[in-house]
Amino acid sequence: MAQKKTSERIGVGTDIRTMDLTLRGKPGSLLVVHAFAEKAKQEIRDKQQKKAKKVKAERVPSEEFLAARYVDGEGRECVPVTALKKAVISAAVAFDDLTKVGLRQALFISPSLNSGGALVPIEMHDGSPATGEMREDAVTIGINTRGLAYRPSYAEWQLRIRIEYNPRIVSEEQLFALVDQAGWGVGICEGRPERSSALGWGRFERLDEAKPS
Repeated sequence: MAQKKTSERIGVGTDIRTMDLTLRGKPGSLLVVHAFAEKAKQEIRDKQQKKAKKVKAERVPSEEFLAARYVDGEGRECVPVTALKKAVISAAVAFDDLTKVGLRQALFISPSLNSGGALVPIEMHDGSPATGEMREDAVTIGINTRGLAYRPSYAEWQLRIRIEYNPRIVSEEQLFALVDQAGWGVGICEGRPERSSALGWGRFERLDEAKPS
């Protein structure tokens, strides 16, 4: 007689924990963001559709600066939540007992005030919305082409996030260590330490203790 096979569903959802953190920019470490502007996306679409190439219009720095911002539905300037998860995942290389593959399945990051959103509002230290100032920077485009980029920067900044994590894969203590390493040696957005430009921008530190639930 054939044996009856049975299976047991692991209830992952009941084990998931959450914590809220405030990440504040390190003194002297700017936050510089550069969203992919709609105008640039349209140029790529036109090229893929083999449309006639248009004569490039005169550049308007103020418009490029505004287009480089990430703005949510409430008009707040933000950073993409994916930048924060990538920073935490990248920090795994500093630890022997954690892997990037495992961490991608072990944690989820969202804005603390709007769980599930794609953008995290940038705040001043007092919690009020931050407003970026325009920077003009020389950048490398492609391999050998140099150009100027107009992007928003924030000298004073902080982000409030919520992290959902699976304690079977990463412990609370390990998660704290990952966030600290991400803020110290990885950073977020433009000019972060892990990039070849390594300008030291986008570095942060945990402001307060987590509030697990």
